[in-house]
Amino acid sequence: MKLTVFGASGGTGREVVRQALAAGHEVTAVVRKGARVPGGRVPGGRGATAGSAGRGEGSGAVSASGSGSASGSASGSASGSGFRAGAGAGAAAGPGGGSARGGEGRSGRAARGGGERWGGYGGGRGRLAVTTVEDVTDPAALAPVVRGRDALLFCPGLSSSGRPPGRLGAAAHALVRAARAAGVRRLLVVSTAPVGPLPPDEGVLGRAVSPVLRTVFKDVYAEAAAMESELAHSGLDWTVLRPGKLTNRRGKGRYRRRVGGNVPGTGTLARADLARAVLDLVDDPAVRGRTVGLGSARG
Repeated sequence: MKLTVFGASGGTGREVVRQALAAGHEVTAVVRKGARVPGGRVPGGRGATAGSAGRGEGSGAVSASGSGSASGSASGSASGSGFRAGAGAGAAAGPGGGSARGGEGRSGRAARGGGERWGGYGGGRGRLAVTTVEDVTDPAALAPVVRGRDALLFCPGLSSSGRPPGRLGAAAHALVRAARAAGVRRLLVVSTAPVGPLPPDEGVLGRAVSPVLRTVFKDVYAEAAAMESELAHSGLDWTVLRPGKLTNRRGKGRYRRRVGGNVPGTGTLARADLARAVLDLVDDPAVRGRTVGLGSARG
């Protein structure tokens, strides 16, 4: 599949890109300006693997084997997406996850790079392009990385720190408009479990902790709810994933899921297992137009 991953410099987005490449997909990874990613810093600077995508600009593609050179337009600087990397929230814990910060790179310059540097990926048939977007709330700026794709994967961090209020919903609105204009139907978004109601079979601890979390992190969850609302009214083939608190622990290679609601005892979920779920579900017709709760596998 031809996939565009938004938020690819965050913890979840990086893992989605790594696993997508290993599975042989063609991936465009959209990252923040100056973000440090496996294989370099983009846009510009030494070791960069792509350029910037503004209005009408293309993104530089490199082969996953590292044999290809970057191509396409990479002129001009671009502003970052404003999303903090790898934040998540669950029924038993508040938003968490660290940022993948990097220094500001020089304005867009394409350079040679290799997809095998992305998170230890070292083989397979995947192809990688890494780029930035001038303004993620502008459908025209998103057009070059949306056009011609089979699916769009939106993996924003959900920490409210450093992001203007309303930006997440605005970005989702722009992404929906860009997808419609490009004729792209499939859109999968990573949200967070507390946006949805507690499941009927939730345990005592979850019922006790949830109201506290929903009060303390109400602004974070309101942002995520606004993002979900844009999808629900989009008319596209959307899916919203609602995991618990995300961790960088080694994945189990499996996960619990519940279509149409949260899993009980959501707890934590390794980003590797969330990424697996993203790629498992992206071409699953049974979850189109549905929310899917995710939790760590038992045992």
